[in-house]
Amino acid sequence: MARRPIERLLLAVIGLGFAIGCLTHALDFWWFGWAPYDFGPPLLNAFWNSLVALDAAVLLLLVLRRRRLALALALAIMLSDVAANSYAWAYLRMSAFEPALVAQSGFLGLLLGSIGFLWPHRAATREA
Repeated sequence: MARRPIERLLLAVIGLGFAIGCLTHALDFWWFGWAPYDFGPPLLNAFWNSLVALDAAVLLLLVLRRRRLALALALAIMLSDVAANSYAWAYLRMSAFEPALVAQSGFLGLLLGSIGFLWPHRAATREA
């Protein structure tokens, strides 16, 4: 459990970010069908499709108070997402990715900057 107010705030912001990501991708499925990102290469399309489940997994881990797993998965997702969207923007010339890429890069910075405060210092079966 987050003991300090700053920890609660940071975890809430991280949770909100992944909730927004999960909802965004879920709405894309709702509006555009199973393959809403078919404009990208198949591997990128598969990655973007997987973000509904991956983002939801971070939220579930946070709710279950598995902070280390949640933070590790969150970091892996955001590093991958920023890399994938940077590739789509720079090499595939998908200029529509610019606003999302700026927001995701800022969110990745927040995650990287806060992980030292949030990473539990002691190993535990059920992490705070």
